[in-house]
Amino acid sequence: MDECKERKQADRYPEDSEGLGWIGDGKVSIGYVDEVNGAGAVEIPGFVPTRHELIQLVKYWATQEIDCQFFWFACGTIGSSEMRIEPFAARRIVRIAKLLGEDEVEKAVKQAHDEFWKDRDPETRRIFYEGTREEIEAFRR
Repeated sequence: MDECKERKQADRYPEDSEGLGWIGDGKVSIGYVDEVNGAGAVEIPGFVPTRHELIQLVKYWATQEIDCQFFWFACGTIGSSEMRIEPFAARRIVRIAKLLGEDEVEKAVKQAHDEFWKDRDPETRRIFYEGTREEIEAFRR
């Protein structure tokens, strides 16, 4: 990544990137996530997504969000990338909900969550959503 080029593009990032930057010295970077604060986050003027595309984006970001949450749940810690991806994902979903409406977005989020949990143990899902501190700690062990 070219740090100077990346930082010059910051004015073309969506408002959802606000406060989710990265730090680095050209050799080491902390918190760099291309789709949040890198070249992949730069807005493309002139392109207007369709309703279908927005629903797919909701599913994508809902999956990213729950993946970060599950990582935190399973490991008891979270990395600098997840600390940026999760709020960015939530912000994107909220912005799309303002366009499509809450009901349609909630349906897409539910579909993404159902897909996320499809091949996972139902007891793990229960502990994730409803588990006591003791159950969560036992899961982590």
